[in-house]
Amino acid sequence: MTQQGPPRREVPAPAITPGRLRADRGAAPRACTYKAAGYTVVELHGEIDIVGRERIGLELDRATSPPAPSVVIDLTPTRFFDCSGLELLCRAYRRVRDRGGRLRLVCDSPLILRTLRVGGLLDVLCPAPTLADALRED
Repeated sequence: MTQQGPPRREVPAPAITPGRLRADRGAAPRACTYKAAGYTVVELHGEIDIVGRERIGLELDRATSPPAPSVVIDLTPTRFFDCSGLELLCRAYRRVRDRGGRLRLVCDSPLILRTLRVGGLLDVLCPAPTLADALRED
């Protein structure tokens, strides 16, 4: 068999690193914090994994540091959540409990709810499907 046309030029593929892959998907994790109905609401955006653990952890530590904190963690804008996210939720839960506060969780994603169930946090944190539901609970 003979090749017809000009010879193919080999083009090297760009190096794929975790940072580059994350930047290409636009999923850099971030937290947005605001006050609502007496709670500090921390929305977790993007992919919550080992790469974003430090950034998100600092924001959750700020929210859970006062005495008797009232915190809602909203996972609605979260696109991916792994065991690093479970670790962050466990830490936030312990900090709030040890300071005599209240912690609510908002989550409606079947995949994240499954991760919470497998990690043993579903029955501990009892996520509400919406922020309004979480703010109403007492």
